[in-house]
Parts: sequence; C-alpha cells; structure tokens
Amino acid sequence: MVKIAERQERAAAESGSGETTYSQRARYFDAGAFFKAGLSPIPAAGFVAERDKAFDPGTGTKLILVDQGKAMNIDFPATTPLILAAYARVQAGDVLTYNPCASTIFGFVIKGDGQLLQNKDKIGWATGDIFCLPGGVPISFASGDEDSILWLVSNEPQFSFERCGPPEISSSLVKATHFPANDIGSELGRLAGREYDEGGSAVILSSEGLEQGRALSPTLTLSMNQLRAGANQPPHRHNSVAVSLIVNGANCYSMVDGVKMDWLPWSTVVTPPGSVHSHHNEDGHGAHWLIVQDGGLYNHCRTMGFSPA
Repeated sequence: MVKIAERQERAAAESGSGETTYSQRARYFDAGAFFKAGLSPIPAAGFVAERDKAFDPGTGTKLILVDQGKAMNIDFPATTPLILAAYARVQAGDVLTYNPCASTIFGFVIKGDGQLLQNKDKIGWATGDIFCLPGGVPISFASGDEDSILWLVSNEPQFSFERCGPPEISSSLVKATHFPANDIGSELGRLAGREYDEGGSAVILSSEGLEQGRALSPTLTLSMNQLRAGANQPPHRHNSVAVSLIVNGANCYSMVDGVKMDWLPWSTVVTPPGSVHSHHNEDGHGAHWLIVQDGGLYNHCRTMGFSPA
C-alpha cells in the first residue's frame, strides 16, 4: 500500500507546484502508519556486568552507565526511553564530578560515606542513604576514608529526546533532599505488620512542594519496596516502566510476562511497561529493592493504569 506521504510527494513532483522550504518539511501519514511506527520494545533485562565493574577496585573512580539504548534503537545513552541509571565508584579520598543534562538525579549509597556538593547545597551521605538533586549544575561526590559505590538515576534521556536542557536550579521543582538510612528503615518498620495489597509494601519518597503527587520529581517516582520472608506480591501491571536496584533478597525472583528473573544483589533490573509481573521471596529474611519509575509523568496524565493481573 502506498503511503499518503509518498502519493503527495509524487503528485507535487509531477505538478511542479511552487513549494517552499517550510512546505517541503511537511510529512503526512495515515492512522495505520502511525500505530505501526515500529518502535523497538523495552527489553526486560538484568544488568550484572556493570555492577561487577563498580565493585572492582581496579576500576578506579568512574561512572558506569547502565545503557541499553541500542537495543531500543535510541541514539543516546538510556536504560529506558526516559531514564538512565549508572553506578559510580569513587575511590577513597577522591572526587567524581557528575553533570547530566537532566532535571532530576536520584542517588542511593550502596557502600561508603562522603559528601556531595552542588552549587550551595552540601549533603553528607553514608551507606543506605538516598538523596535527590536537581540538574543543571555539576555535582561533586567526594568519598571519605574508604571507597564508595553509588547508584545514580536521572531523566537525562528525556532531555536528550527533546534536545533541550533542564530549568535553572533556582526555578526547579526538584530541591536537594536527603533521606538518611535510619529514617528510611523506620518508615519500613512501620509497614512491617500490615497486610499486603496488590501494590505491595513500599515507602514512597517525596519532598516539600511535591507531596500532592506523592513524587520526588514531576517525571520520576522513587520508592523503597519490601517483601517479607516467604511472601509474594501478586501479578500486576502498570503503564510506567520500572528500573530497580536489588538491595537485598537471596532466593528471591520476579516473574515478568511468564519469564523468571532471579534477583542478584546490587544488580539493576528493568521491568517493561505493561508487562505482567510478580515478586517472590523464598528466603527466610525480608527483601528490599529500590524502584524508579517514570510514574510522575503517568500520574500527571492520569494514565498510570495500575491493575492486578
């Protein structure tokens, strides 16, 4: 079948009509062509090699991207179309500078302690802490007396896709925010005795000014999830993608569209949007995993689509 655009181009060539530079840029497609655009799917994936490189002392101070852009036919680094995760290794006493073209940066301290500096904001961090920062200004991560490993996530692909930059830090809705490990643990403890529903058991992290949307960013959401020993989170689906860091969970796994994905400590896992997935803990101890979703965007559009499956 000849596309509408092809017919119009042929007709224009035959008629010799006086086109302008602007009309030559125009393209036309029928509805069938739009819905069959042939976008590459987001692979369900577990990233272990990147984790191993971050834990290797020989790596030195380095940022290690969790990049599957090529698998999605995207011409810039991306873990998912709107999210880019990375591991950062910072040697003892060293400094790593991080400056993604993004409006939101999340960080989790896998190991070590130190201090971050961004503009006038200074946050001391330790193992298990979480922080959120705006983009547009470089961030310096200074490690303390031992090597540090961080998990960093941003919405840099969102800005790469639109070829634009983040807002000025003074006008950003995202403000420098620190969630100490002890406070996170206390919040998880408050949930420990409650019955699970389809949404599981999780502490949703938010910040001043963004409480109404229960988010930490206009685009992204962040939560620390837990699954007690022997428990299962039933099959469910949602329209947002999930990029997860397995914090702990021996003998745990997920089922994603019927495929078993074993959990490996500190690995990064991608759960595709719309996939039917469940989580299972066959261990004698509780499990925890940190989840970043492009849920802020879907919540704003009223299209999250969470449902049991």
